[in-house]
Amino acid sequence: MTSPSYRIAVAVALAASFLEVWMNLAVGIVGSTDNPQNQGFFGVVVAAAACAFVARLRPDGMARAMLATAGVQALLGLMVATAPITARVDPMGPSGVALLSGVFVALWLVSAALFHRSARAEAAAWNG
Repeated sequence: MTSPSYRIAVAVALAASFLEVWMNLAVGIVGSTDNPQNQGFFGVVVAAAACAFVARLRPDGMARAMLATAGVQALLGLMVATAPITARVDPMGPSGVALLSGVFVALWLVSAALFHRSARAEAAAWNG
């Protein structure tokens, strides 16, 4: 778990989590911070933490955990972007919400790929 790809994967996942929570608390991802739709985006970070706990921070499990988190992010972003209220309350509109959610999906997928690389390196080291 000390490979460079593992450490970078952790950094990307923590950065994505921090940015998602920070943006949500500071201005709200959808409309203002008072919009109840924003609560779901906190759930993405909670899902990432729960998946990491289940994976016991092992690289192979973490790759699947970050892939699952990317899926949760994508589904939530799609649901929120297509909700009729989003067009009324968000200055960015549905396309802005979808784009921002897509950026977070990309971050989760980068983390998943780096964890996968770390898992492969660990397996190669064990197999000699």
